[in-house]
Amino acid sequence: MAVVLRGTVVTFDGEHRILDPGAVYVGDDGRLAGVLAAGQEPPTGFSAAPRIDTGGLILPGLVDLHNHIAYNTLPLWEAVGVPYLHHDRWVGETDPPAYSTSVTWPAKVLGRAAPEALIKYAEVKALIGGTTSIQGPPRSTRPVDGWLLRIIDNEKLPAGTDMVMTAALQLDADVLREDRAPRLDGTRVLIYHVAEGRPGSIVHREFEELEPCLKPGLIGVHGTALTADDFRQWQDAVAGIDAAEKGTVVWSPFSNYWLYHDTTDVAEADRKGLRIALGSDWSPSGTKHVLGELKVADAVNHHDLGGRFSDRDLCDMVTANPGDALATAWGPQVGRLENGSAADLLVLERHDPTRDAYRNLIDATERHIALVLVRGRPFYGTPALMAAAGATDTDPITTAGRRRSVAVRRPGRTDAQLDWPGVVRALEKVRDDPVAAWRDSQAALTAWAGTLDDLDAPLVLLGDMPEGTPDAFADADAIPQGLAVPPLDALTHDAAYFAAVARSGVPQLQHLAGYYT
Repeated sequence: MAVVLRGTVVTFDGEHRILDPGAVYVGDDGRLAGVLAAGQEPPTGFSAAPRIDTGGLILPGLVDLHNHIAYNTLPLWEAVGVPYLHHDRWVGETDPPAYSTSVTWPAKVLGRAAPEALIKYAEVKALIGGTTSIQGPPRSTRPVDGWLLRIIDNEKLPAGTDMVMTAALQLDADVLREDRAPRLDGTRVLIYHVAEGRPGSIVHREFEELEPCLKPGLIGVHGTALTADDFRQWQDAVAGIDAAEKGTVVWSPFSNYWLYHDTTDVAEADRKGLRIALGSDWSPSGTKHVLGELKVADAVNHHDLGGRFSDRDLCDMVTANPGDALATAWGPQVGRLENGSAADLLVLERHDPTRDAYRNLIDATERHIALVLVRGRPFYGTPALMAAAGATDTDPITTAGRRRSVAVRRPGRTDAQLDWPGVVRALEKVRDDPVAAWRDSQAALTAWAGTLDDLDAPLVLLGDMPEGTPDAFADADAIPQGLAVPPLDALTHDAAYFAAVARSGVPQLQHLAGYYT
């Protein structure tokens, strides 16, 4: 339904206007019909729309431009082989806790035996951090019906057109040259993992193979092994095609430091003119959501980069910057509040009135998320704001000690029939006996008479990370006997998470706990 949100509007538009007080007019088409200062004439058609005084900051929903959703029920993976030289090293980890039994198999069993529950748990975890768009859905036997978030890889904007190409694993050089590069024609984007490892390592060759794709629309994830000269080459190639365009680097500092004890040289990337966006990666080596990643970026900026980025610059990395990076392929703009933009909104408590809006966003924790709308629909927030925004089929949930409501079940959507208690029950049932759950799901697949790409086929989720084990359709006896699926990762940054961070001893990550005290 159409609705009007009132509060302090932090637009992230081209002028970075802050309207205090202001109003955001959400149309029933999932777009913004107006972003206005208080007292301005409202757009037509809103005379009967509910007016909601949020009492907080109204911002674009946060955009997580790098994730691997299928693994986000798992806790931090405390591998003993760190720091790794590059991404090919940790897949072969053999010392406990081994990658296969700690990461691959638990995610595989949950994705096979409880796919809807796995998806919904990961989506709620992101919503709790104010995320409205996220990259990195699992591969699946058929399209998922009933996503809560805007899924960057799958989103078809304008309707019916798929303009986003992705690859978490490296493609052959000839595929990059002959297929992906020609399709980077100014209408599409390519989100591509490149040179994930320590400087000087062999993975730098991935950037060399990517050279034909150094065009507008390339979004490079990690790039931790890239040098200042590489960033110069990248941006010069993009600007040589279109002087107004920028390349985009997706920075995941927590995961970089957790696995490699090093991170992307974002200061050099910025100096060379590239755009920086943030991604929380995945729960085995990342933060809970991109709001947590923003704090890691802030700490690195303060302690290691000499404050190169302003608070506004950092906040742009989870709003305007990823939105601009996707604008080549998408019609409605995400990450900025402007007329015609997508109605993906975050309402945040102004928890520190002595600081500006940007500092309030950086310092905000899960306790301060008051309302999250995706496509104009309320999915998470305080009970009062959710009710006022017209939410239905909600369940109570406690987040960091605060009462909240979440809308997980979506009538009419085949993959969104579980309510929140049902999501947790389904995952815990698999955890109780993962071997039996694997065998039961294998029997269901065997009994299926159609093909797995049929729209009514059994839904099975497939990981998009290195497997380290036989393929996802291995027979029922392939599962390791005695496999234990870890307890569900907490939805918030909690004491167990910070204890694991402390055990890691990585200096750059020890500042994160201070944001949550």
